Amino acid sequence: MKYIFIDGGARVGEAIDIILEKRNELEGCDVYLFECNDSHFETLNKIKENNKKYNFMVMNEALWDSDGIMDFYISKDIWGDLGCTLDPTKREKLDLLNPKKVKTIRFSDFINNFSNDVYIIVKLDIEGAEYNVVSDLLMSGAINKINELYIEWHDHFFNKSSHNLKKELSK
Repeated sequence: MKYIFIDGGARVGEAIDIILEKRNELEGCDVYLFECNDSHFETLNKIKENNKKYNFMVMNEALWDSDGIMDFYISKDIWGDLGCTLDPTKREKLDLLNPKKVKTIRFSDFINNFSNDVYIIVKLDIEGAEYNVVSDLLMSGAINKINELYIEWHDHFFNKSSHNLKKELSK
């Protein structure tokens, strides 16, 4: 069986050790690292160069519910870039005056490009974009192609709730 691992909001690759290294059956799988914060590309590309067990692809795109170009806001907090987001309403110290333009892709279309016989594992830590992305995955039916889905919900940063989405996902 062919395996695909997609890391949405890859940052500096923390999920690689958590997901890939603990699962021997994933050796040799395709790994898509989606990250649109330029400051992480060097680290992600080093991971790619130094690890030949997987077929890494570093993607300079943000996951969203449509293709396009959007403003991307960098956190000005003491943690640096932990709070980067497409959503300017996030309750965090964002640099709202200097957004970066980033390319967005409709994640459901990306998922639907894979054949039905691959095993897809997705990790989403996309700082508020998970609401739009998961809603679109459900609406489009692309959710049915994902075998394992791990989401970090950011309810505490927004006037949004993931309750209904979690309910839909549990069906």
